[in-house]
Amino acid sequence: MRRWQMTQQGLKSLFLVILILASCSAPSDNGAGGGCGGSEASITCLNVTRITPTSTISGDTSNVDARQDQCRDLTGAVTSIEPFGDHNALVTLANTQFPTSTVATTRAFDIGIISYSVTYTLNQCPAAARGCPPLTGFTSGESIVIPAGQTVTVQLPFVPVSVKNQYVQAGGELGTAAPSYTVTYTFTAQTIGLIDTFTVQGSLPFTITDFNNCGT
Repeated sequence: MRRWQMTQQGLKSLFLVILILASCSAPSDNGAGGGCGGSEASITCLNVTRITPTSTISGDTSNVDARQDQCRDLTGAVTSIEPFGDHNALVTLANTQFPTSTVATTRAFDIGIISYSVTYTLNQCPAAARGCPPLTGFTSGESIVIPAGQTVTVQLPFVPVSVKNQYVQAGGELGTAAPSYTVTYTFTAQTIGLIDTFTVQGSLPFTITDFNNCGT
């Protein structure tokens, strides 16, 4: 049993190392990432297969509107207030067997997400940008179950209004020189019934400035 446990840890570490190397050499454009947990011959993997930024105001887009404005007509008169709110993301999670698993030797486990955290990193600050401040992430308790062999899509905060306000208050660019950041989700997951805890990450870049949504 001890020799298998060491082998399992080696397999899990190798899988994560492969993912990290793949991420470094060829970053995914859809936020993919993954990790595995299990016991003996039963190793179940959780993968972030896609992250789609979405807004009820501007649709599926990675352009994040940082500030709510007044909408004006051609004479400059205020006609309405620009629609404004949280920018969310549709995150797709897939529960799969470890790549070397076989039906004859393994059983599948449901996976439960027990919490997740969001962090932000600056990718590019254009020379013309007046400011590209650091953004503070957040942590949330969450109960998400991904049954064995299935895929689940959940809506989670991507850049909530609180982070937008922080960006504006810290002097972030509100003109055409939009900075680029990356949001990273770190999910804490458990194989249900086995309580083997592991983490999974998925990341996606976005741009932020004062985008005009008055026409939406």
